[in-house]
Amino acid sequence: MERPGLGTPRTHDFGNGVHAILDMETIADVHAANVGIISTARAQVFVNSGQTEEQARFIWDYTQSKAPGREMTYLVLTHHHLDHCFAASFFDERHALIYGHRSFGSCMAEMRKHLGANDYREMIEAFLKIDSDICKRYVGSVHPVSPHRHVGEETSIAINGEEVTVMHVPGHTECQLAVYHPKSHVLFAGDAINERAGPVTMFSEASDWRRWIAGLEKLKKLEIETIVPGHGEICGPQIIDDHIAALEKKIAEAA
Repeated sequence: MERPGLGTPRTHDFGNGVHAILDMETIADVHAANVGIISTARAQVFVNSGQTEEQARFIWDYTQSKAPGREMTYLVLTHHHLDHCFAASFFDERHALIYGHRSFGSCMAEMRKHLGANDYREMIEAFLKIDSDICKRYVGSVHPVSPHRHVGEETSIAINGEEVTVMHVPGHTECQLAVYHPKSHVLFAGDAINERAGPVTMFSEASDWRRWIAGLEKLKKLEIETIVPGHGEICGPQIIDDHIAALEKKIAEAA
């Protein structure tokens, strides 16, 4: 790894002020979630925060180099897993308005209990299976932040006349969100879509997978040209049908 807590990230420019950051590495062979960036004339919208202070700083500095001087900052947390949201405090300190699903807090509390952790530092150490010295070196001083605005089933954020749609797509977790940018036809899917591993169902059960399929069917109604998944490579909309087929198979096997 070139920089502790960062690795060697790759960036992708879709045009229209839309970017993605992939392959950020928290510790050896453990990657944070992909990150999305939408820049308008006056605002920046980040989709996920990264997991470490170095990752958050890279995301921030990259965005400022592409779209400096924006007046407003938004951060959408696609769900509560720490590879998506642990560096949220970095953006909170820079006055970002943070969006998350209304069940984000209860999901986070349940995970803290599952990990047997008393605070966020113990959570990330248990999550990554590292000690406090490695945590300090690689993760830094960041921590999760409770969302300032809660999303129900769907929320549209209008920024200078440009729409960003935040949609609830439960199944991987209860608080799973996806972010769609109609102008560029790019979907930031969070872990509703996982190009690397397919649908990760270990955190849910068959009834949740049926809701997941319903959410994916809702995504199919959008004019999507490109998907940035929670993990893995940028892909096209066909992967939605692939995930639906994989979930249907899992439901049949669980019957």
